[in-house]
Amino acid sequence: MKLLFSLVLAIISTSLCAQVTTKDYAIRITATVQTTPPGITLNWDAVAGNNNISIYRKSKNATSWGTAITQVAGNVTTYTDNTVQADSAYEYYLYKSAGTSPRGYIYAGIKQPAIHNRGAILLLVDSALIDSCKTEITTLMQDLRGDGWEVLRRDVLSTTPATTVKSYIVSTYNSQSNLEAVYVLGHVAIPHSGNINPDAHTNHVGAWAADSYYADVDGNWTDNAVNNTSSSNSKNHNIPGDGKFDNSTLPSSLELQVGRVDLYDMPAFSKTTIQLIKSYLNKAHNYKTGQLKVTKRALIDDNFNSPSYFPEAFAANGWRNFPPLVGKDSVSTKDFISNLNSSSYQWAYGCGGGSYTKANGIGTTSDIASNDMNAIFTILFGSYFGDWDYKNSFLRSPLCANTPSLVSFWAGRPNWYLHHMALGEHIGYSARLSQNNSFYNPTGFGARWVHTSLMGDPSLRTEYVKPATNISINKDPKAGATISWTATTEADPAGYYIYRSTSEYGKYTLRSGLVTTTSFTDSFGKDGSYWYMVRAAKVQMTPSGSYYNLSIGEAADAGNVVYPHDEVSINTLANTVDKIELYPNPAVNTTNIELQSSTAQTSTITIVNIDGKVVQRISPNLIKGKNLITIDVKDLTTGMYFIYVKALGSTQIFKLAKTY
Repeated sequence: MKLLFSLVLAIISTSLCAQVTTKDYAIRITATVQTTPPGITLNWDAVAGNNNISIYRKSKNATSWGTAITQVAGNVTTYTDNTVQADSAYEYYLYKSAGTSPRGYIYAGIKQPAIHNRGAILLLVDSALIDSCKTEITTLMQDLRGDGWEVLRRDVLSTTPATTVKSYIVSTYNSQSNLEAVYVLGHVAIPHSGNINPDAHTNHVGAWAADSYYADVDGNWTDNAVNNTSSSNSKNHNIPGDGKFDNSTLPSSLELQVGRVDLYDMPAFSKTTIQLIKSYLNKAHNYKTGQLKVTKRALIDDNFNSPSYFPEAFAANGWRNFPPLVGKDSVSTKDFISNLNSSSYQWAYGCGGGSYTKANGIGTTSDIASNDMNAIFTILFGSYFGDWDYKNSFLRSPLCANTPSLVSFWAGRPNWYLHHMALGEHIGYSARLSQNNSFYNPTGFGARWVHTSLMGDPSLRTEYVKPATNISINKDPKAGATISWTATTEADPAGYYIYRSTSEYGKYTLRSGLVTTTSFTDSFGKDGSYWYMVRAAKVQMTPSGSYYNLSIGEAADAGNVVYPHDEVSINTLANTVDKIELYPNPAVNTTNIELQSSTAQTSTITIVNIDGKVVQRISPNLIKGKNLITIDVKDLTTGMYFIYVKALGSTQIFKLAKTY
């Protein structure tokens, strides 16, 4: 009887193990939201086991989850959070401490405000591309500028050592306080570092390709300790003083996001490097400007879906990340290359045992050379090819296809976390987050090792609004600069934002609220030479909620502009003024501004109509303490206005609705 009972248990145990798949290692979450009253409802697929599911919440930049906000029964698949606000976003973490201990993450929001400025990006261009790809590089710079980046450019010889390239990056970072990203275009020096084999092959131990070296501004990278020539490939050999670094793990957290488009030494594609770069840049431009039809779905081709690869469950990188981006029902298991050749997917994950030029069950570099890669973001995992500085590199090959993918990276050792992209973040943000990760679990084997890299444009996002076009500028000293444009062809646009810069690729500052017409007059500022830019906006609905999404901006040189009114900046008020209230709003005859001032001071209150024209300006003197200022608006026409309250050089902007 005991023998029979033991046999039955063994059969049941084996059956349960057989039923577990990679999918069971992830909690697959989406969200629906409502504005009034504000609420975020999380939805997830059923998770095996009876243990409770713990739900955590934090702000985007918080570094701790704290205690769970609630626990729900193991068979529950939904939770509504009513302690949220509109125009905000929250990060959620779900965890079940049973069975496979699945986890899931989502960044969910209700009309999350637009990201207007993303910082500065340093474009490192291989000098061999300067003339042959001149047009495409100019378009790339314009697109980066139009997406809220201040664009800095440095042309670099492919023979320039990595240490010299790093010195360019560090000096730029030290002189440019807002530097966030580095875009490597072409065959710029590839750093190698470490004494590692993240794929666990004993003949692949040594220095791997490591663009993380360029992303680390203040870490100590040495070349005097590792002495290992055991790898079957000499590129991994690492000896003191050879220009390859000792570091296997990051010496400090990375300050910068780095993405590389290096299509050198890929003869399987029967195209020159120049042709491959041109093809890539042209597709990237079409994607960013809404000319490329992309289907919001994802596929997973998992050739490690068996207990021998658990609990790492490499393809959980797809099952965990894709639902918040495209929806739970839009993720399916399909063959990788054949489906991407014939159909459009935004995301694709494929894994299988590999070599430098293949992944078993997925295909080879030659297979990709014979097919289209109709995905934007491809994620791959397998042996050897995570070390991508090789001829006909499998990891780089999707970027070289006839119809190229735009991003490729190796995810599984360690794991990547992409959920912030559902509300407008770009892939470079997620790359740096994943490289620095010691926070999101499971981190995966190889977490914070030097080998984690991003192949592709680091600025790429998941959605783009179709842009406004044909921008023109009319100047009049009595009015300022009137910017006009042709409306976006995007369905249901929310309006447009207008920006201004003192240089073509400099920082563009916001000059307007959300404008619903196709012209805007900027009537205040310091006289001088300016560029203007217009970006279309819409409320983008995603499986993680909603956010204000922006188009690539269309910019034009205004030349020298003379303004009839002084400068008014859209910044926060200085600490001398707080507790500002505007009421009634909407207003009929009058509206009041009530504020507290910590000192006596002069102020300026400017009312600007939706077209950007100044319609009223007063300069009340503030007393220390409470101030009540009544403004006569009875002569204003019905519509929306912006009120700028300026004190001690800083300004706060309000929207005012005028009604009859």
